[in-house]
Amino acid sequence: MQLIDRGQEPTADELTTDARRIFGLLRSGGVGIIPFDVSYAIFAHTARAVERIYEIKNRSSAKPNGVIGNWDMFNELIEASQADRDLVGCIIRDHDLPMSVVGPYRADHDFLRTTEFGALRRSTKGPTMDLLLNAGRLHGELARMSLDSATPLMGSSANRSLTGNKFALRDIEEEVLAQVDIGVDYGRCKYANEHFIGSTIIEMETRRVLRFGCCYEQIQQIVRTEFNLVLPDRPTSGAMSLV
Repeated sequence: MQLIDRGQEPTADELTTDARRIFGLLRSGGVGIIPFDVSYAIFAHTARAVERIYEIKNRSSAKPNGVIGNWDMFNELIEASQADRDLVGCIIRDHDLPMSVVGPYRADHDFLRTTEFGALRRSTKGPTMDLLLNAGRLHGELARMSLDSATPLMGSSANRSLTGNKFALRDIEEEVLAQVDIGVDYGRCKYANEHFIGSTIIEMETRRVLRFGCCYEQIQQIVRTEFNLVLPDRPTSGAMSLV
């Protein structure tokens, strides 16, 4: 495994250099472990590399991957009402919080032109796609490069399936680290939490909470205060995720 060992948040120049190196490797068929604000994640682009993620994680084939996204990608790719756009914009732009959104996607969009069928099949569920939004500086740079070059990056949390998200590279299982092509260490994730879970996931249109993730209580308060909508409280026990 190639290793980028910063150990802490990088400078702007370091981050740009790291993003280019990571993106080039993923675009050419590699699998990488990447630090996002919400957790360490494992991502790829090609169909074979996406399949490797399932093998590395021992992940159920019934669970789709997420896609690295940003505000522009959300607006162009996901079919959402203006009310949903206002809600997402408020959370990720006005309040600078991360979240994931699930909604119908435009299969004919130019962004997907380089995507191999196997990779897209593993990263969608029926007509819907899960976009991870505003998950940190490195995430944002990779999302920009992804959209500009029509190279979707698809993946999941960097851990063996069902063991909980990892918030430091050193906490990821050795068997996972040993099977990827590049790993990046930026220290502990910004939104590390006691629930060992990544981003909050909200389904567009229904506003159903698919995962009670990081920053959920803040998102819940924003939605209540600014949109007069009530989201359920985080479960005190049992499953926090429906995906």
